[in-house]
Amino acid sequence: MMNPKSFLIINRHSPYQTNSAKEALDVALMTAVFNQKTSVLFMDDGIYQLLKKQDPTDITQKNSAATFPMLEMYDVDAVYVEQASLEARNLNEQDLLMPVQVIDSESLRELIENQTIILNF
Repeated sequence: MMNPKSFLIINRHSPYQTNSAKEALDVALMTAVFNQKTSVLFMDDGIYQLLKKQDPTDITQKNSAATFPMLEMYDVDAVYVEQASLEARNLNEQDLLMPVQVIDSESLRELIENQTIILNF
C-alpha cells in the first residue's frame, strides 16, 4: 500500500475576489477523501474567508464561508491561520467562524518544510 502524501493547501486571496477560495476547498476535500494527510493554511487576505457574518449578497455571490466547517466532516482538522496576517488586519480568533490553530512565523516555516505537496490559492 502506498503511503499517503501530506498536502498543504494555502489560501491567500479574499473570498469573493476570484474562485480561489472555492477551488482550494474543493482540493482540500478531494485530497481528504482519498485519505491523504491534508492541512489548510489561511494567510494574507485569505483569512477573510473565515470571517463570521459574511454577506456577499450585494455582490451577487453565495456565502462560501458556510462550507468551511465541512473540513471537519472530512477529517481535515489541521486548519491554520498565520498570526501575522491576523494582527495586520486587526483580527483575532474570535472573529473567525471555526476553530483554527494560530501559528507564528517559525511554526509556519516548519509546517511548510514538512509537507510533501504545497498548493497555493
